Amino acid sequence: MPSKKPRVVVYLDPEMNDFLRQWAEDERRTLNNLITILLEKAVEEKKDKKLP
Repeated sequence: MPSKKPRVVVYLDPEMNDFLRQWAEDERRTLNNLITILLEKAVEEKKDKKLP
């Protein structure tokens, strides 16, 4: 069953792509999963900073 989550296209510099792919491989994750985790953390940090 296809995911109902929205999709986003991201264009990466080759160096960034290589770095993220290696990072994902080191953690036995897919590149998509790693990027999702990084984005979730960034959003949480941003939300925490906006609260009084």
